[in-house]
Amino acid sequence: MPPSWEPPEVTLAPPARGPDLALAAACGIRLAPARNQAEWQIVRGALELELRSPVATGDLRIEVGLSSGPIARRLHTARRTDPLPRAIGLPRRQAPPRVVDATAGLGRDALLLAHLGCEVTAIERIPAFVMLLRAAVQGTPLERALRTVRSDAIDWLRTEGSTLGPDVVYLDPMFADEGRAQVKKDMQACRALAGPAADVEELFAAAREVAHERVVVKRHPDSAPLATSPSFVVEGERIRFDVYLRSPSLGTPPR
Repeated sequence: MPPSWEPPEVTLAPPARGPDLALAAACGIRLAPARNQAEWQIVRGALELELRSPVATGDLRIEVGLSSGPIARRLHTARRTDPLPRAIGLPRRQAPPRVVDATAGLGRDALLLAHLGCEVTAIERIPAFVMLLRAAVQGTPLERALRTVRSDAIDWLRTEGSTLGPDVVYLDPMFADEGRAQVKKDMQACRALAGPAADVEELFAAAREVAHERVVVKRHPDSAPLATSPSFVVEGERIRFDVYLRSPSLGTPPR
């Protein structure tokens, strides 16, 4: 990442209740003296925390809600035979796999996998996204299944990944994702708050070092694989999942 680039600060807008203040402190987010539409802020809405961008940059409003909205609808209809769970290898397992989502973002895929029974560690370096995801699962059944870590993914995989020993490392380096308006808003926030994307090849290499069973990479259908010869590919409606098995004996493409 260029040394001249500095991420914009995200603050917590007042008034803020105790749990929100505690989460903000744990994520390194300070309480602002007042609401400010010219800055990035996290605001307590009627039900969920909401990330708001400056009005001058489009007045984006993003939330991670489990009670309503697109994430709640996705969890309600999720099945173990959907493309992502199949790529993870979930339908064939009796014990829940340990999954590291190394590029968690707002946690949409991490939440889905935790909802379906995986033990998920979500790695995210944007403090605001970490706070929104932790707030979403706090006090819900998913809180025990999903652990969110604020860290750079490459650093974490190299230092903590081997100790955890995940069965699966999942990567979603789709910063140029195209799709629905909600997805586009997420990508705009990622670009604004994260800056240039991490070295994807280095991230992939770190993932392959620690994954006991497989690395799963989410790709746009027109994008080339991150590495040659995936073990198999699981096709979705608008994306695909390239699966790299640690050993050929671990399995064959799911049906």
